[in-house]
Amino acid sequence: MGAPHDYVLGHTEAELKRLASQARLIDPIIKRFFQSAGIGDGMRILDVGSGAGDVAVLVARLVGPSGTIIGSDLAPAAVAAAQQRVKAAGLSNVDFRQGDPAEMTFDEPFDAVVGRYVLQFMADPAGSLARLAKHLRPSGVIVFHELDWSGARSTPTVPTFDSVCRWIDRTIASSAQSRLGPKLASLFRKAGLPPATMQLEAAIASGPAAGDIVRLMTELVETLLPTMTRIGVASKEEVSLPTLEARILEEVGADATLIARSEVAAWTRV
Repeated sequence: MGAPHDYVLGHTEAELKRLASQARLIDPIIKRFFQSAGIGDGMRILDVGSGAGDVAVLVARLVGPSGTIIGSDLAPAAVAAAQQRVKAAGLSNVDFRQGDPAEMTFDEPFDAVVGRYVLQFMADPAGSLARLAKHLRPSGVIVFHELDWSGARSTPTVPTFDSVCRWIDRTIASSAQSRLGPKLASLFRKAGLPPATMQLEAAIASGPAAGDIVRLMTELVETLLPTMTRIGVASKEEVSLPTLEARILEEVGADATLIARSEVAAWTRV
């Protein structure tokens, strides 16, 4: 995957737990992305940057027992967590490797290469895309899902929520690309891939139903807080993590609507 940026989110047990919580809200979105891109029954899939294995598990359900998933991650802790996850899920057609899949060799080509929230942390995402595409069979599909934090907002204004979104955006942007989603088509072009199809969704909810979005944000703040305070984005006192979720929900009240960061996917066949 090329020399990565410092991975600002880390691979702590708390972060792996946050990823599982995030998956419950975001998995329906990425499932629609993958289905639109043509991921389906019996396919052989390379999952890039597997983390705790959430995407691999989701894809395994899309391809069914006749399909195969090979996941990869640079972090041994993530690979171990992913292996435990698929074992607990009773999946026998998912395996993981530690390392950079752009530099790996495989016995067979893949029908698809997929990844979620991975390119934003790469120093040379276009170069990695070009190398990953070489693992595809003819007419294979490459699909990646990234974020655009500029899309997060509230209406009418929920001040603390909007502050949280700015803090996260600035903290991630200190070592990665927090607004990479809309640039995916350009990255595909720079990688020498055919023109990409793009799709955008966002989690949105109003009043008490916005609790999952608030939790998505506050759990991410918890993970990012050491970096956030170190680089001067916000102080611990300003964040006041123990009361952060309750304060946002109080401001949301019965009527305010929260829109989470934009979820953007791009895909093409090679």
